[in-house]
Amino acid sequence: MVREMLRLWLTQYSVELFLFFSALSLTLTAICLICLKKSAALKSRYRALMMGREGINIEELLTRYGSMISDGLRIQKVIESRMREIERQLSDSITGVGLVRFNAFQDTGSDLSFSLALLDRKQNGVVLTSIFGREDSRCYGKPIRGGLSSIQLSEEEMQALSAARMSMEH
Repeated sequence: MVREMLRLWLTQYSVELFLFFSALSLTLTAICLICLKKSAALKSRYRALMMGREGINIEELLTRYGSMISDGLRIQKVIESRMREIERQLSDSITGVGLVRFNAFQDTGSDLSFSLALLDRKQNGVVLTSIFGREDSRCYGKPIRGGLSSIQLSEEEMQALSAARMSMEH
């Protein structure tokens, strides 16, 4: 009985079923063609990715770039080490300079005498003084540790030391 009803229904709606399945078949065929076209485009893009412009595949490119990154990191470590060494050396270099010119004696013209203070970042260094006279000239050096001298400084030497400290602030 069920078979009979199904056969009757199929016979009655055979044209509609044919049209429905034909439309479904055409729709599925169109979808398959679209998928094939997209698949071909994707395959083309995949090949272009796997084979670079120079004919090198992606594995070779990744290996090359990995080596370049490793080399760059190694060079960076060398540069950082060298920079630390330079900074250490710079801490001992002269960073403060102060110069005061003066006339040491009333009978000489111009400011031919001078005091020169040279300091590093730790305010260690020296004050050099040259006193010019008509008959002779004298030169003196006085050590500076932590911004102070163990030897008494003249007024001009203190001015030079102060100027050296000020030059370090700028």
